Amino acid sequence: MRALPSLRGIQAFEAVARLRTLAAAADFLGITPSAVSHRVRGLEKELGVQLLKRSPKGLSLTDAGRRYRGGVEDAFAGLAQATADLLDRDTARPLTISLTSEVGMRWLMPRFHRFRAQHPDVDTAILSTYRIADLQAGEADLALRYGNGQWTDAEVEPVLEFSVSPVCTSTLQKKVAGLTPADALKGQIVIRDAYDDWDLWFEAAGMADFEPSRQLHFMDYSMAVTAALAGEGFMLGYSGYVDQELASGTLVQPFDLTVPTGKGYHLVYRRERLSDPRVRKFRDWVLSETARAPAPGL
Repeated sequence: MRALPSLRGIQAFEAVARLRTLAAAADFLGITPSAVSHRVRGLEKELGVQLLKRSPKGLSLTDAGRRYRGGVEDAFAGLAQATADLLDRDTARPLTISLTSEVGMRWLMPRFHRFRAQHPDVDTAILSTYRIADLQAGEADLALRYGNGQWTDAEVEPVLEFSVSPVCTSTLQKKVAGLTPADALKGQIVIRDAYDDWDLWFEAAGMADFEPSRQLHFMDYSMAVTAALAGEGFMLGYSGYVDQELASGTLVQPFDLTVPTGKGYHLVYRRERLSDPRVRKFRDWVLSETARAPAPGL
């Protein structure tokens, strides 16, 4: 097989040839205009052929660039068709979504009936795991990942940005009514889970040195919710996780202070997977859910 020039260079050239400006090509590729220019110049150097004319008026194709553009577009069209054929055969398996059990139980499942009603033809498989699924290797079609959204291996869409505030039963709220957060929590059980943000809330409440005298620890957030519902103590409520409990009044927010954590869940997928209609349907549905009116509180 004859050696090929840089595929990144070819991709940058195709984008510039089609979109006519470095800025538009950069936006399409998700890189800077200078990076686009560098890749195209590298391709020209590799080929020993000038593909673009550069002038104060902008960019235009040389005769060689016009000829090369046709071949490149044909090659990309062939790759797109091969991918589509592959994905058409791939639809025999369920659409696979990777997520943690917390976001699955607390956010996705209470809403999932709406996706199934809108798309009854889409079979889905929910992969519950704390390991980051390898989307490139096809371990999942999409994932809901927790973090700050700074992943470079895929497209990232914000879904659930966490803010936190303590929650408890209305009975427990009445016991501490009128007290400051520090006095209210003194002597009460503080329910914690493995990766909670209580310390962040304590600091924002002016309680940076506060040490709860009684704590109840869980590894699983849903178990912590169950304990709070049973009146065991105060737990930290996360926006999007305790919507149903706050809306029904089974849990209440005893303090006004709500603190953003700067983290949350994001929908992650590879751009080329959007050629699968099922991936587009799930992505569009998730984003429509994020736009719905939030539940009371937090």
